[in-house]
Amino acid sequence: MKPSEDASCPGRRSFCCLACAAVALALLPSALEAGAAPESDPRRVTGATRASFTPGTIQDYRKPDGFFLIADAAGIYAVSAICTHLGCKVALADNQGFDCPCHDSEYDLQGNVLQGPAKLPLKHFSVAEREPGGPLVVDLSRTVDAHVRL
Repeated sequence: MKPSEDASCPGRRSFCCLACAAVALALLPSALEAGAAPESDPRRVTGATRASFTPGTIQDYRKPDGFFLIADAAGIYAVSAICTHLGCKVALADNQGFDCPCHDSEYDLQGNVLQGPAKLPLKHFSVAEREPGGPLVVDLSRTVDAHVRL
């Protein structure tokens, strides 16, 4: 009987497969740590500057980041594009407010609910200049009162 045919002695191929699997399992935790994505920065640098944002300006950042950047007579603010009812993305409605395509909630440009089923207003995020006169930065981790403006 060949040694590889003995049930108590695995063949060379089986041994190599088991050895490789053991090494791979041993290295897996360090490989996951090394390949782990760094914690995402919640700040979003926009292409807009304070000087380029006159009252009535609205920029749509729904696709990449889920917010709108808006200027009114009091200043510049960022409002979430995520409906407070079930989390669908709202759409700009004729520069007059936002509509949710999922369940027909409506919001004004300040994010206040005009028509349900949503009961809560849209969130507002902190807006700042990266440096004086520089690009505007929206911090998605910092919600602010709806009256706060840059």
